[in-house]
Amino acid sequence: MPFKIVRAGFGNSRSDTRYEDEALRPLGASVQTIDADSEDAYIAQVNDADAVLPGRFALNARVINALEKCKVISSGGVGVDRIDLDAATAKGIVVTNVPDVFIEEVAVHAMMLLLCCAKKTIPLDRAVRENRWRESRKYMSPMPRVVGDTLGLVAFGNIPRLVAKKAQGFDMKVIAWDPFVSDDLFQKAGVERVADLIDVFRRSDFVSAHLPLNPATKGLLSYECFSAMKPTAYFINCGRGPTHNEADLIRALQEKKLAGAGLDVMEIEPTRPDNPLHSMDNVVLTPHSASISDWADVERRRRVGQEVAAVLQGRMPRSVVNKAVLEKVKLGEPIKA
Repeated sequence: MPFKIVRAGFGNSRSDTRYEDEALRPLGASVQTIDADSEDAYIAQVNDADAVLPGRFALNARVINALEKCKVISSGGVGVDRIDLDAATAKGIVVTNVPDVFIEEVAVHAMMLLLCCAKKTIPLDRAVRENRWRESRKYMSPMPRVVGDTLGLVAFGNIPRLVAKKAQGFDMKVIAWDPFVSDDLFQKAGVERVADLIDVFRRSDFVSAHLPLNPATKGLLSYECFSAMKPTAYFINCGRGPTHNEADLIRALQEKKLAGAGLDVMEIEPTRPDNPLHSMDNVVLTPHSASISDWADVERRRRVGQEVAAVLQGRMPRSVVNKAVLEKVKLGEPIKA
């Protein structure tokens, strides 16, 4: 009997799985997109799956505990905050992600938000389109030079290291906070290590956050951070929305503790119509789209299929998130590309 591999769509999600299926066809398998309007309906359709691709519904402990023979949950993104890793590990389910396909895309997006904030791209564009050319000057202060300014990075993983490289192309000074990255990586990147998170916010002209979401990082970026910023500084977040306390950020913006923000991620997504951020001219918002490019969208989908195929054949995938599961699940050597 062929393997059952399922994904729950997002309402308007494509049913096309050709790229995921490339690695699965030799196993006589393909991804089945299911349609469920409740968690109970979702569980009824995934409980006998061999592999699950995250979709509309969170893979919480209740869902995972209902999986009878699942071997792998494969996420097409970096974040796995909608998957209960402890529950998956307890069930012996390998969780994979795609941490390296679209790092360039997110780094470019972070720099785009930084430059949009600095150069007031959105309000100036609106002023021209709305025949308010002569009013545009009111948006042009503060107008940072960017060149020679200080960029502070919160976390220093793959993506922020690329942001640092791109910022250095603008002759920016780069500092960063990350207690889990070695001194060697900071030195190799030419980035100053800062031990105090608040000091990063205090010293920077731009702060770009790239934190994963977990219990330690949820709400970590709070009013204490934002109120320490220069009144001419900007906050950028292309990591996870709940890592910054949105009410605290809104308060700090309203109190002019900082000059503005560029956000690809928000605490509640989609944002609610009455979110105060919507009406702020000094805030640039994008809909959690930093990782998107035509190339990356194809490659991440291919990788999901490859990871699933590897685990279903008893082989090691490229990226195991819940490494503790390897004490329970014995996997052979990776399949050579």
